[in-house]
Amino acid sequence: MNPTLVTAIGLQQPRHWYHVGRIVHAAAELSLFRPQRTLLLGNDLTGAHELVGLVEAADSEALAAARAVRQAQAGLPSGERLIVELPGVRDADGRSPFWLGLGRHFCPTSPEEAERRHGAAWQGHVAALLPRQLVYASFLPEDAQQAIGRRSPTARAAEQLLLDAGFAWQGQVSIADGGPVMEWVAR
Repeated sequence: MNPTLVTAIGLQQPRHWYHVGRIVHAAAELSLFRPQRTLLLGNDLTGAHELVGLVEAADSEALAAARAVRQAQAGLPSGERLIVELPGVRDADGRSPFWLGLGRHFCPTSPEEAERRHGAAWQGHVAALLPRQLVYASFLPEDAQQAIGRRSPTARAAEQLLLDAGFAWQGQVSIADGGPVMEWVAR
């Protein structure tokens, strides 16, 4: 699969991600300082451009994938964002600990089943069922917490290619598996 550039995502059909944040509970008189990771559902990357199919291309044809990244970057005006969603970790059966720990409590089907049923609009349907309030990551099972912002081992080559091209993780993760969304801003 050749990487494809999708422009101005989320303007026709909303796209959703979780923003990974931090909140601190502190009580100086008790000598307590407790930072907590949080997740907040949002549309922060709406309007960004997305390079789709890069992970598969990076594994099979690294040079072509690198060329696709450079071409996508070169065509963007200053201030525009380019993103790539890296797949998150999965267990031996292909299930996402992140989805099992959070998403399935609100949506009875898997993200894969939702995508089969609804096509490109699946995220909007699923996100409508997910909590819009701040979620404390510490309330999730340990394996779901560990999956937040971690990429699948199969995406190692794509991640390195993106890091070499100046991409960085800015705290956005996929609603499906908690995988990192890598970002680059045109200058």
